[in-house]
Formats: sequence, C-alpha cells, structure tokens
Amino acid sequence: MKLSPKEIPRFLENPDPTIAAILFYGSDTMRVALKRQEYLENLLGSNAEQEMRLTKLTGDDVLKDHTAAFDAIKSVGFFPGQRAVLIENSSDRASKIIFDCIEAWKQPDAQIVVTSGQLKPTSQLRKSFETSKSTVAVPIYDNPLTEMEIKTELTRAGIQINDPNIMTGLHGLSEELEPGDFRNTLEKIYLYKLSDKSPLTSQDITVCSPISAEASLEDIIYTVSVGATSKISRILNRLEAQGVQPVTLCLSFQRHFKLLLRLKSHEGSPADAISNQKPPIFGPRRNAILSQLSLWNIENLKVALACLVELDLNLRSVASNYPTLAMTERILIRVAMLAK
Repeated sequence: MKLSPKEIPRFLENPDPTIAAILFYGSDTMRVALKRQEYLENLLGSNAEQEMRLTKLTGDDVLKDHTAAFDAIKSVGFFPGQRAVLIENSSDRASKIIFDCIEAWKQPDAQIVVTSGQLKPTSQLRKSFETSKSTVAVPIYDNPLTEMEIKTELTRAGIQINDPNIMTGLHGLSEELEPGDFRNTLEKIYLYKLSDKSPLTSQDITVCSPISAEASLEDIIYTVSVGATSKISRILNRLEAQGVQPVTLCLSFQRHFKLLLRLKSHEGSPADAISNQKPPIFGPRRNAILSQLSLWNIENLKVALACLVELDLNLRSVASNYPTLAMTERILIRVAMLAK
C-alpha cells in the first residue's frame, strides 16, 4: 500500500502495529530520517533504545549476514512492549532478503522499518512495498512543511499562536531553510518558549532563526525566471552573506537566459527542445525549465539578456559609483517582471 501526501501525517501520528513493514524513501535523506524518527517515537515511545526494543541495521548489514534481520525480528526482548527493527539505507539488492523476512513475519514479531533514497517506480523494493497488503510505502517529497503541519508541531509543544501572520512567517522560513535546519529552528523555539506561556511573536522567531540561511545560485535563478520579485531581495542578501559576488551572479544569469532563448527558438515543442539539448537536462531541473519556458517569449528573453549584458558592463566598470548589490537587485527585479 502506498500512502498519499495527505494520509502521511495521520499515519505517522497513529502508527499501525499490525502491519509487518513500512518503507520510507525520498531524495532528501534528512527529511526521510526525520519522518522515520517521528514514526518510531510514536510507535515505540521515547525509551525504546534503552529498553532494547529497537534494533538498528543497515542495508549492507543485511547483505553481509542474511540471517541478521530475521533473527532481530524474531528475537524476544527483556522488556514488554512493541518492538521494531530499523534497516537504513536499503537498496534493491536487499529487497529479496527483506521480503523473505516479511513473509515470515507474525505478530508479535518486531515491525520492520526500512529507509532508502530516491527509488524509481520500477524499483523492486518500492514495488514490493506498494503492492503487498501487509506493508506500507511512504514517499517523502521535498515539499516544505505546510502551515497546518507547522501549527500541529507548535501546538504539540504547548506554544500559543494568536497572530496568523506568525504562521505565514514560519511557513516562509520553512521554504527558505533545509528540512534539518528548519527542524533545528523549531526545536530552538520550543526551548526558548519553555517557561514562557505568552503567544509566539515575530521577535521570538527572529531570535531562534539562523543568521544566514544557505542559498544557491539555482535559488535566485529560479526565483527571477518565474517572476517571484518579492523573494529576490531576501535571497540576494543571503548570497551576499555567503560571499557570492554580483559578477558571478550576472554570468550565471546570462548562461541561463541564453539557454532559455535557445530552447524557445527551437522549432518543436519545449519538451522536444529540452530532449535535444546537449548535455541532457533531466529531473527537477527539466521540470523547472519547462515551467519557465511557458512564462517567456522570444522578445522578452532578448530584452532580459540585454539588461544582463548592461549589468555586466556596469559591474566591471571602474567608473561606476553605484553599490553593486543594489544595482544587481534592480536589474534582476526588472528581468523578473518581464516573466509576467
């Protein structure tokens, strides 16, 4: 059985001890680790490791010793309560051994919890978990936490939220930070408000937030290419804090918009144009570029490139007295507005 994104929060909060095994998989290893940790805490409680009710193995351990997982699942613990066997970083090579254990599973055997990276639809491990009636497959996507999920986390920690703008601000922060960094920020908020029963404020969030969230060139390029003008200043400030130079930004934008112009000038469809591109474009970047091409026409791409060339000349001019970051931000906002 495969869970949909809407079903996952409820399932993690109320684990089913009657299923034989559950698989967490996704491209973001930190997010996968956080979800399986949440599941195990709700399934076993907080003292599972001390009471030896949780056995940890890796996919390599299972491959080296075919009986290790089977013995761990069937063994009887000293302490009463639900038991589980965690098999981390599993791959298709270990799928047969894992499913041999699942076929032999009977209550009150330890529940099998498996984690893996991104798995293709043709993956034997993924297909087996999705089709079996005694197992559950939980895909973990790269989407940031929703406002409802964040509010649930804060409510569980006993933190009051009276201002709806606070939730909007926290949701925006979750989109900027990596999952692990945002989780650390939430934990800082829990500790900061531990003895303070007053509602959460924006000042509280500012105190607990990282000084400079990491950003990448891909972030700013995507933001400008889809016309999200309101986010440009924030990302530029983070890039400046990381030491990224405006000239580097300008050259990266020129390469990207030359690519968009080349793809847009292709005689066939955008999908055909991307398929013929060398080197090939695939995965999330392919989907991002397809969405950008739908917002741009050839004329506006040429105007955008002209703006970027002008910016490049001004940044390299010794006679220019304007602040380089402010000049870069102004041009990028102008280019982003062309996308609309």
